[in-house]
Amino acid sequence: MMDFAVYLSALGITASQIVGIGPQNAFVIRQGIGRSHILPIVAICIACDILLISAGVLGMGGWISGHPLLMRWVVWLGAAFIAWLGVKSLRSAFTPKKLDSAGEVEREKRTAVRSILVVTLLNPYVWLDTVVLIGSVSSVYGAAGKLSFILGAATASCLWFLGIGLGAGRLAPWFESEKSWRVLDGVIAAVMFFTATLLVVNFGLSG
Repeated sequence: MMDFAVYLSALGITASQIVGIGPQNAFVIRQGIGRSHILPIVAICIACDILLISAGVLGMGGWISGHPLLMRWVVWLGAAFIAWLGVKSLRSAFTPKKLDSAGEVEREKRTAVRSILVVTLLNPYVWLDTVVLIGSVSSVYGAAGKLSFILGAATASCLWFLGIGLGAGRLAPWFESEKSWRVLDGVIAAVMFFTATLLVVNFGLSG
């Protein structure tokens, strides 16, 4: 039976975790501005969120948090990967070549799909937020609230990714200059480095 109170709680909790510019959201926004394969990218983000959150709600979150060595490896490898994305964005920001109105977005569909899967599934924060954190919080509502919680979380994910994916395209006219893309790449690089640092400080050095 649907519990609307649990549904709304899950919607709010999930929104608080996924809203913000991290590696995954930065990639979605960039592809949205470039208007390149945004629908399959958004669909993949939503599907991954639903699968990971469902796994956490159904018990996987507790299992992962109970293996600190596994968590440590996930954090360090993920931080290295995110830092590499930061280097890549920084290099793009300082590239002297002329950028077109679409920027250096992924134009090949296969490459775009592979990139969003990598950015999503190799980002430890995605796993920590969806599987571990949201999965742990959901236990408060008991077994009867699991379905309502998953539906609320899925709604938040759909609203967010559709919003930033489709809405970013409206910013395309602002990114017809090289300077705009340089600024965007610089901001994304800063976000990546900050995220990697937080991962190491908060999780990689603990315990």
